[in-house]
Amino acid sequence: MLLISIGLQLSAQSHFTDADDLADAVNASSGGGVFVVTDGIYNDFEASFENIATADNPIIIKAETIGGVILKGESHFVFKKSAYMTLEGFVFDGQGEDSLVKLEGSNNIRISRNVFELETTESIKWVFVGGVWNDNTLPFQYPSHDNRIDHNIFRNKETPGHYITIDGSFVDTGSDETYYQSQNDRIDHNHFINNGPRAVNEQESIRIGWSEMSLSSGYTIVENNLFEDCDGDPEIVSVKSCDNIIRHNTFSSSYGTLSLRHGNRNRVEGNYFFGNEKPIGVSSTGSSLFTGGIRIYGTDHLIINNYMEGLNGTRWDAPITLTLGDAIDGQSSNLSKHFRAERVTIAYNTLVNNTHGIEIGFDNNDNYNKDLEDIIISNNLITGSTNSMVAIVDSDNDQGDNITWHSNLMYPTEEATILSGGSSTTFANAEVTNENPHLVYDEVAGLWRSTENTPTYDHNAAVTIVNEDIEGQERPQISNPGADHFSMTSVRYAPLTPDDVGPNAYDDMSTSSPESYQINEWAVYPNPANDLIHIDGLDNDVHKVEILSLDGEVIVSRIIRQTNRKLTINTSKLVSGIYILRYTNRSDYSNCRKIIVQH
Repeated sequence: MLLISIGLQLSAQSHFTDADDLADAVNASSGGGVFVVTDGIYNDFEASFENIATADNPIIIKAETIGGVILKGESHFVFKKSAYMTLEGFVFDGQGEDSLVKLEGSNNIRISRNVFELETTESIKWVFVGGVWNDNTLPFQYPSHDNRIDHNIFRNKETPGHYITIDGSFVDTGSDETYYQSQNDRIDHNHFINNGPRAVNEQESIRIGWSEMSLSSGYTIVENNLFEDCDGDPEIVSVKSCDNIIRHNTFSSSYGTLSLRHGNRNRVEGNYFFGNEKPIGVSSTGSSLFTGGIRIYGTDHLIINNYMEGLNGTRWDAPITLTLGDAIDGQSSNLSKHFRAERVTIAYNTLVNNTHGIEIGFDNNDNYNKDLEDIIISNNLITGSTNSMVAIVDSDNDQGDNITWHSNLMYPTEEATILSGGSSTTFANAEVTNENPHLVYDEVAGLWRSTENTPTYDHNAAVTIVNEDIEGQERPQISNPGADHFSMTSVRYAPLTPDDVGPNAYDDMSTSSPESYQINEWAVYPNPANDLIHIDGLDNDVHKVEILSLDGEVIVSRIIRQTNRKLTINTSKLVSGIYILRYTNRSDYSNCRKIIVQH
């Protein structure tokens, strides 16, 4: 008999209408459990949780139905020195002066399928992940880690503070005195909408780290999120630490940029940026507001496979912005400075129909005097009808040999030019080729794609690491420049819409690593299931889907006799409990996922 080990036990559900009773029950639990807040509207529902559950016996704190519990007034939750808890399904519609959800020295906390909205005049960080203030007791002297914030809606922020703050702890052990950021957190499938109007500072939608902890490694992954009309700060997402990944997100109609403001070794990959004809705005102080792309400081970053269309930004907010710096990595102890970009690879990005293109050399009125160093700009595709594909913004700051150009396609139309400013007037053929990219507009996806007529170039040796394109399709050695390589295979990563994110979007409820989550494309929902469970995204080669008990007994079996990527199974006759959902393809490869059936 096949034995399948799985680390989750279904606990009896307890129902609550009082925040104190809920907190007492959660904090007293010694074996996990499901704690349900009965649907309704609650005022000043405040609870602080402190319990270390386990992966085998987690604690789930949930609304009776997704969106059925509305929390008003001063309602908020704190997780302190806690582990393996899930907060799911609440609507925060408060008027308080506290973070709506705060994590202090906690790990493996999941904040999922909630709606966050807060009416306040204060500067509030809505969801805050950090350490325990002034507590150097092991192991809590170090910050939170391995948390997930997914499938939420964050909307209508009107004051400073962030929708999400990934912070950390100041650690003083006697021999070690420094700041550490929370590590291995994941922010995915959230909808960030209507953050504005523009504040002077500190109104980013997401801030990862801050200047004093910018040399620490976060390993944060921000993926598959949708940002719409996020105008509150010049930095829509501000990265201020090392070793983070920002990928497969969609930025739409938002003033500002994805900013690598501090830190090193960050990867920005496969993101979509759309201006959507949003006009240039004006802040309360009279500053112009632009839809922008990516702004870069720091060392050893990878900027690959990003798509930018219809952006009107310039100076700080160009589609790709490389200003000069006022400090050099390793040579300044003032971590709040703008450290020049060094050893940065910018490859396989598409810039189409933007007002400006790549902008280089802005010195902020002579305040920045540190030249760029070892920048590679390779295999990008840039086309447009205004200004220039590449501009040296302050003409005396031409970076010359500090930038290596290789195999870029640039196609200016109408009055546009390839290069403006600086001492150089042209590129060599090996650096930039001026030819028609033969793109075609995809009305369904809403973007420009490569075609069979798009030119192909060889990989630059420095960017052989780029082995897939923005859509998750294989990128061969000889491939199209720009983010999209022409392919007839299925698209894994398209621009996101509101249906792809937030509480009602599908999710496999995976607790595996982010990498394996990306690879597993099939969706299983709802999970937990009641009478029906739906399976979507099955490979065409799948021929059998089964539900097994934990000891391996096949309880339900469905043979798929024709191409069908969707399947619905009746689970009404199954006893409540944990099961294994397994599919098998025609090569006898199988893939399993745990499901919960609740009646």
